Amino acid sequence: MTQFQRPYSVREAAYAYLRGAILAGALLPGARISEPGLAQELGISRTPVREALHRLAQEGLVELLPGRGARVRVLSVEEVREVYDVRALIEGEAAALAAQNATEAELNRLEQLLQELDALPDEAYAQQMRVDFDFHTSLVEAAHNKTLARIYADLRSSLTLIRSFLQTLSQHPKTREQHQAIVSALRARNPAMASEAVRAHVRYFRDLVMQSLPTQVWH
Repeated sequence: MTQFQRPYSVREAAYAYLRGAILAGALLPGARISEPGLAQELGISRTPVREALHRLAQEGLVELLPGRGARVRVLSVEEVREVYDVRALIEGEAAALAAQNATEAELNRLEQLLQELDALPDEAYAQQMRVDFDFHTSLVEAAHNKTLARIYADLRSSLTLIRSFLQTLSQHPKTREQHQAIVSALRARNPAMASEAVRAHVRYFRDLVMQSLPTQVWH
């Protein structure tokens, strides 16, 4: 049996810093990450930075390029489509279950998140994306299906990479309308209506994202 090793705080801090920067959109897909530069910026050795990059590469957030260092992962057009198609399946099923299983407190939480999203300034993109993700994550959790929630969590990294290029969707008028339709269907305890409302919302987002890709550096 291998020897157990406690995590090093510096390594964990470097990982948390990089992951947070990517998920917040501070580092966009395609952005180069200099191992020595980041180590100097953070005032640490290169080893914890290297370990953090390898860990993020395993999560699908970073690409390690032989002889060229690292960069934030760039998804192909086909991968983007696949991510949204899978998301529609997962969230659609979660919504159907949530219509049956969500508690009153969970439904109130979803409405509270939508109010919080609407109240954010137009330019507060990072906060908008965070609240938007919280809404959808809370929806999945309201299904009370742990396996479904775990699969959705694995998808979130890819969704974040995609969304980081598009800074207007969380407060888009159509998005507001669709979010409200989802909550209304959940309140009505109508599984079929809730599932279709979510899938229509995800498909709408998918089409907007796909239309924007030719103007971005996706390959």
